[in-house]
Amino acid sequence: MTANAAESELKDRLNLIESMIAEGRRTTESWGWAFVLWGLAYYVAIFWTGLGHFPWAWPITMVSACALTVVLAARKGGSRPGTVKSRAIASTWIAMGISMLLLFPALGISGRIDQHIMIAVASAMLGTTNAASSLILKWKMQFACALVWWATAVFACFGRSEPLTIVFLAAIFFCQIVFGVYGMIAEARVRRQGATNA
Repeated sequence: MTANAAESELKDRLNLIESMIAEGRRTTESWGWAFVLWGLAYYVAIFWTGLGHFPWAWPITMVSACALTVVLAARKGGSRPGTVKSRAIASTWIAMGISMLLLFPALGISGRIDQHIMIAVASAMLGTTNAASSLILKWKMQFACALVWWATAVFACFGRSEPLTIVFLAAIFFCQIVFGVYGMIAEARVRRQGATNA
């Protein structure tokens, strides 16, 4: 009887872990809109900068995207309680965002930045954050995004300037916009299934 009880307890614990991972993925999927928003914000800043080398394009676009994210998150938040995993993931993304908001303007103002350095650092930071999230959630799709970001970071260090912008724009497209749309579709599918089951 003790062996059966121990086996049952082990199964219960594994089921709990699996349900926590699934909830973490659902929480991340519910943030698909944020991936799309930030992907579009990167495109706006890049395009705006390219139009006339406007030095305030990035700060204005990033602060605007940050404010919009806070407003939309506040409207969406509160609908479900946060789990330990969702708080860990949110903390990772917030820390990365703060790091970028402090580092890039400082590098730009100091004049110690060029296209290769900016793309290498931004891509490495995005790769690290996607990897941390994917490892917490055991989510291969998000880890694929991390690999794309890391490959972009390496390319920025060794590649020529001409194709670098194209590589960066492609990484933004696949890792922000496509992944974000994928998350939004997955969230909508879960919502539809929940409505059907209810």
